[in-house]
Amino acid sequence: MGIYKTIDTAKNGMLIPVFQSGRTMESRYNPLRDAENLCNTITTEAGFFLVIGIGSGLFIQTLIDKYPSAKITAIELFAEDVAFLRQLETIKRLEDNQNIILTDLDNLQKTLLQNYFPAKYGDLQIIEQKAWLNENQEKIPEIKNEIQKALGIISADYSVQAHFGKIWTSNILNNAKLYKSTKKFRFNISNEIKPKTAVIVAAGPSLDSTIKTISPRENFYIIATDTAGSSLKKRGITPDVIISIDGQNVSFNHFIHSAPSPLYAFDLCANFSAVQHIADNNSKILFFCSGHPLAEAINSSSGYPLPKFFSGAGTVTITALDFALQAGFSKILILGADFSYMHGKAYTSGTYLETLYQKDSDKLYTAEKLYSKLMYRTSLIQISNNCFTTSVLEAYKMSLEKYLNMKGIKFFKKNDIYEISADSNSLNQIKILSSTPDLFNNFIKKFISSNPEETETLLLPYIAWLRHNEKFKKSSYKELLKLAFDSIVSYNI
Repeated sequence: MGIYKTIDTAKNGMLIPVFQSGRTMESRYNPLRDAENLCNTITTEAGFFLVIGIGSGLFIQTLIDKYPSAKITAIELFAEDVAFLRQLETIKRLEDNQNIILTDLDNLQKTLLQNYFPAKYGDLQIIEQKAWLNENQEKIPEIKNEIQKALGIISADYSVQAHFGKIWTSNILNNAKLYKSTKKFRFNISNEIKPKTAVIVAAGPSLDSTIKTISPRENFYIIATDTAGSSLKKRGITPDVIISIDGQNVSFNHFIHSAPSPLYAFDLCANFSAVQHIADNNSKILFFCSGHPLAEAINSSSGYPLPKFFSGAGTVTITALDFALQAGFSKILILGADFSYMHGKAYTSGTYLETLYQKDSDKLYTAEKLYSKLMYRTSLIQISNNCFTTSVLEAYKMSLEKYLNMKGIKFFKKNDIYEISADSNSLNQIKILSSTPDLFNNFIKKFISSNPEETETLLLPYIAWLRHNEKFKKSSYKELLKLAFDSIVSYNI
């Protein structure tokens, strides 16, 4: 049942909705004056407004008149309330404005996730229409909860963009330029390889005990995450593939001491120095995309020569799993995917961190202290006596298992090993074009000739970084957009 029952006419002739209680949300005398008074209390520089309560729409119209370039989302409790209000001409006009979205509580979180981009709009301000809140007091906790959940997700994503925006953009452009000259790998899992069990090797502490699973070696197709590469080398194991999605400079360390592999699979966002190092060794490279809008646009501009692998919440273990599934393996094991710190260890033995920490260790600043500093950088959540996790690691785990459930793939975890059974006949195969297009130049030509609306989304991660750079903090969004566009065109990142 909706919260409105009829439409009434105020003393000044304006139409206003009436609640089921008989009360009205706006004044029965001069609702426009009240809307203007509320609007005059707003002095923010926010570019995005969330209005609680739509009502007659007079306040929303006043707000958009004052902030014509802002984005406004306004909500009612139920979809039937929004439908009821559409009989008002003001509401019809508001819905014709592309900067205004009218929605209901059930769709609030989805609407915010799809429309609020902090890199573009800056701050978000919530505006509560008091008469509406007074009428719906029992729903306030639910409304606040939905808002907090949405903003929590958006904030986390934006923080990552603000930190990695420039790194990603630089890596993507550099890797796109390198693509044409690298030694390509034409992916083809032969009938001799396909019956093998694919083993994804992550670098969690349990790998110390589960690594013995890979025996005899010839029965397995080993897909190693970048962090696990050097650990395998120290154990005398050569993986078939090493996969990396990490764009950070520290990622280069994974490949200095890692085991040589027949194939390296790099996200277009991956650290360029690491990719260049592998290319200089004349190793075969398979580039792929995992969702960054700029990487996707570059791939699109050349007819999609790069495969697309899923990275979930941002963990390479899921990417390795998606690689195995798309390659057609039906039996898959995942080792070292602990998503936790076990027995006081953050990683398995043999990673580059072990080498680095032992090198810097002394009597007063031991390797154990360095590992503790790593593990305790964020709050720990205790799972058992000797096992702890964090909110980030838990998100990785949930993302992996959600991915499997979404695809309807059977799995269970036993003795720290994920065992997965998939129908290889129903899976997409990895397809790579036989040609070697010029990814970088094909993209730049299309980018320059595109409409600003088409390129804007590609630049948002980089703009997020610019917004947090002291040099550009006071710049307007238009200035940041132009700077990002010019930086790519001039390749000055």
